[in-house]
Amino acid sequence: MTRLFRTLIVLVALGLVVIASKGDWLRRTATTSTTTSEPSISTCLATQFRGVWVDGSAGAGTAYAWITLTNSEATCVLPTWLNLTMGTDINSTADRFARVPDLAELTRPDGSPITKPDHGVTLATQETATVALSFTNRSGCDMATTVTISWLVGVSRQELPVPAAYLVTQCSGPSAFVSPVFR
Repeated sequence: MTRLFRTLIVLVALGLVVIASKGDWLRRTATTSTTTSEPSISTCLATQFRGVWVDGSAGAGTAYAWITLTNSEATCVLPTWLNLTMGTDINSTADRFARVPDLAELTRPDGSPITKPDHGVTLATQETATVALSFTNRSGCDMATTVTISWLVGVSRQELPVPAAYLVTQCSGPSAFVSPVFR
């Protein structure tokens, strides 16, 4: 009888442990936690922008300029680096801009240094971002009439043509550089 009584007590105790643990499990799953996170901001589309060529200076065969991009729609993020291509017309590529190897080689329009953003540039409606350019400016090279700015949104290529106020393509060797996007 004592053995039966001990077995019964052990089973009841085990049952209470199971019930207690399930109750605790139910309480844990029933509680909610509140977390806040920043809303996701989408990558900018080319249709949101107007690009304007801003003349810079020229000397010793190199010209400097900037392209200012103004967002006309919802808040979005431009990638840190944009691809730029010079063209003599809509179907002809004369040259591609390479990423500037040393940011100190290019400046903002006011002459201050450019800093590279870590994760692109977030632009609200009517805010602007800029890229700085340097390129060969020698006689005898083909004139380019547009610069096409492009970037990817997922697998979709965004393209924004910007009329160039003046632009001469390089005759030989890579000599067209672009900065990261900055504000």
